[in-house]
Amino acid sequence: MPDNPLPSQMHFRYLSELVRTLVLVLVSLVVLSGGALAHPPADTAVTYDPGTGDLIVTITHQVDDSTMHFVKQVTVKQGDIVLIDKSYTSQPDRSSFTYRYNLPQLKGSSGEIRVDAQCSQFGSRSGTLILHAASATTGPGNAVPVVPAPTKSPAGEYVAFVAIGFVATRILQ
Repeated sequence: MPDNPLPSQMHFRYLSELVRTLVLVLVSLVVLSGGALAHPPADTAVTYDPGTGDLIVTITHQVDDSTMHFVKQVTVKQGDIVLIDKSYTSQPDRSSFTYRYNLPQLKGSSGEIRVDAQCSQFGSRSGTLILHAASATTGPGNAVPVVPAPTKSPAGEYVAFVAIGFVATRILQ
């Protein structure tokens, strides 16, 4: 009897491998597309008005449905101290909106104020404001403008999915 497999066995192996590959590709696309549809805020601008004591946070986050995809958490820190940690269940506008937080204790202070705006579906965006004691007491508009921080995205999740796909492919062979 010949050692070569029969043509029907070769055909079955080929189809089986093709089906496994297609299923793996489709599952990977579905899992990874969640990050493509959701996105972090595009910008987080921070200013301080020492006249009113308000920290003004303007967030740009373009969404289709602001009740399903929104900025869910805004955290304001001065150094390591959390000044505001506010949760939301929607955002007031589908593209750009402003929150005002009354923080009169910042008047006359100096240091870095960091604001993190976290998306309900994917990632976050940070903005920082550097307050200077001398300029913070002289009037509005003297604070240094925002220095945007990079977007935080769960890149580790993508690496894990690719690794799982690679391992699954090896196991199925």
